[in-house]
Amino acid sequence: MKKISWYVFGKFSRVFLMCLVTVLTIYLVVDFFEKLRKFLKYDADLTVIFSFFVYRIPEIAFLLAPLAALMASILTVGGLNRTREITAMRSCGLSFYQIAIPFFVFGALVSVVGLSLTAVLIPLANIKAEYVQSVLIQNKPEPLSLTPEGLWLRVGRNHLLRIDSVTEDGHRLNGIHQYTLDDRFNLKGILEGEWATFVDEEWVIEHVIQRTFQEEERMQVNGMPRQVLRLSLTPDDFQNWLSQSPEHMSLYELHDYIQRVIEDGHSPHRFLTDYWARFAYSIVPLVMTLLGISVSLRGSGVRGVGVAKGLGQTLAIGFFFWAAHSVGIVLGRNGAVLPIIGSWIATAMFLVIGINLFLKLK
Repeated sequence: MKKISWYVFGKFSRVFLMCLVTVLTIYLVVDFFEKLRKFLKYDADLTVIFSFFVYRIPEIAFLLAPLAALMASILTVGGLNRTREITAMRSCGLSFYQIAIPFFVFGALVSVVGLSLTAVLIPLANIKAEYVQSVLIQNKPEPLSLTPEGLWLRVGRNHLLRIDSVTEDGHRLNGIHQYTLDDRFNLKGILEGEWATFVDEEWVIEHVIQRTFQEEERMQVNGMPRQVLRLSLTPDDFQNWLSQSPEHMSLYELHDYIQRVIEDGHSPHRFLTDYWARFAYSIVPLVMTLLGISVSLRGSGVRGVGVAKGLGQTLAIGFFFWAAHSVGIVLGRNGAVLPIIGSWIATAMFLVIGINLFLKLK
């Protein structure tokens, strides 16, 4: 690139970073105070709470990058207009396309970085954030093993719990096996039940058989119609664990999971929509850069854009994009449209609008 292009590239990159840090800080501060009271209810340590928000940063930055790109492009072009630098470039024979190349290059770099983050890093960070919230803050037991054949949990200090299967709504646990161990990890008792249901905020096991191992290799067996299972987890916890949230899977894992869902005869619309949405949303920073340039250079291309006006344009465009994107995602997940169409419809629509506006610049 020419020196003038490097100058514009550097100016735009600095403004983008400033905008991204600003909106990211505002979001984190609001989210922090919104969740702080709920987290302190569990007597959580502040360092643990801060670590939760640190792990949330990659996903939040990915979601806010398009807004930062739109705001930065509008403010950067507005600043160049106010200092008549756009006029000077035009007087030297540069077209709007040549002026916009540094913006497009940086927008493309942001999109590539965003795709890399959402492919690998963001799912890993989301898993860590979920672990910090559920285990370290809310003191819920961590699943030791989670497979289609069963779920293993550590309950308290001396109990291991195995559950054969869980219903989709999480309200019924089939095949209960609780093993009681002493401090030397010797087996002291086994509690088994056919199933457990969530009634009046507690788990109740039905058709219980309790085996207690005594000295001299003797065993005492007791049968009971029902018994309360001391377990702090709720049906929502089991439902979340077994639902395989797309936010916790890399692109490769999500692709493989979609293939298994299709082979099992289930609807893949939700997962396909989220899969294609990652690709579509990754290029939104480039689309928003194009829109910001086109809006800022309308008319003669010499009119400056103030901060207040630039923020207003950013919020308006951002609102309409989020509305269209959300509607497309809902339609795709519900099967009203093809998942790829629901994921791409907002991105494609605003890309066409941006190209149309840019081509009309004079």
